[in-house]
Amino acid sequence: MLDDLKAVAPSRLTGHMVLDMPAAPLPRGLVGTFGYSEQEIEKEALRLQYAIKQPMRWSIEVCRSLAPMTLEINRLKREKDVFLIAHSYQTPDITYGVADSVADSYALSKEARDAPQQTILFSSVRFMAETAKIVSPHKTVLHPSPDAGCSLSDGISANDVISLKKANPGVPVVCYINTSAAVKAECDVCVTSSNYLSICEKLEGDRLIFVPDRFMGSHLQKELSGKKDVLVFDGECEVHAEFTGKKIRKWKENMSENGIDLVVLSHPECDAEVLKESDFVGSSEVLKNEAIRLAAKGKKDLMLITECGTADRVLAETNDHLNLIGSCVMCRHMKRTQLEDILQALRDPTQEQIIDLDEDIIRRASKSLDEMFRLAE
Repeated sequence: MLDDLKAVAPSRLTGHMVLDMPAAPLPRGLVGTFGYSEQEIEKEALRLQYAIKQPMRWSIEVCRSLAPMTLEINRLKREKDVFLIAHSYQTPDITYGVADSVADSYALSKEARDAPQQTILFSSVRFMAETAKIVSPHKTVLHPSPDAGCSLSDGISANDVISLKKANPGVPVVCYINTSAAVKAECDVCVTSSNYLSICEKLEGDRLIFVPDRFMGSHLQKELSGKKDVLVFDGECEVHAEFTGKKIRKWKENMSENGIDLVVLSHPECDAEVLKESDFVGSSEVLKNEAIRLAAKGKKDLMLITECGTADRVLAETNDHLNLIGSCVMCRHMKRTQLEDILQALRDPTQEQIIDLDEDIIRRASKSLDEMFRLAE
């Protein structure tokens, strides 16, 4: 995908140029109006298009087709007192159409914990909804797409961690937040892409085990060289694994030959060679904020090395001229959830859509998250 250097036709209607972004999702079938008038639907369609700020991909026709569902979801949220949160990688019709809050999984789990509502709907992948349940055990947590997994989370089991602990007695186990509740329950501390380095530096001892992301683990090994030995599990994010240092260099060289000073911003789930070629490294939320900051300073030619949803957020949340150059990689798991799934879960959730965790798992997993909160704040 990233090897292809030809530019896709740009959209300049909002001062943005976007290359190789996925098409906007359409309803899976006939939706109907849910009793809303043409005027209500048109007003909602205009609201969606204005909020998303990508009129070429999210045409008024597309927004009209989605408007009845966003109207009905927002009505049901109010009626049932549901707090609807969505990860940044969800599609813009969800993040700007129906979500009450949009961020990374760490921030959203805290918001779920602190929200007054007793029902949380988490539009995301499974491990994120489980994390929200761990920090909010007395709340009802709904997950619209039970089969929406994650290559990192699905790539490691609790038994894998138990085996690592037996082979390395007494060595603290650090798990990336992209893990199941069962895995978190076997670990000493949980971390995110924003705090993994600072927390690992604070841990006592000269050894640690890091699971499951081998790319982040490799970065830890480099940063903690001479201070701590880091044993790394062999897992990866299938999205960020698509990017390579060679591909980034090709983009930078191509842009330089055309007089473009490309600024590359990358997620730490990428390979070390990608991070070496990058000008800035951070979590999805940090990347979004940095891109918006750079655009405000006149740095308009940016490349975001992460999932496509971050680019969607940058485009929606800046009014400055901005060229997003290159390709993004779409997470098939994150994009599994559509408005229809959210609407169905709000109306009549199935048992699979209600997050139900064993009390012992919650108790032990909460210790790893509490330790993260303690060390990070």
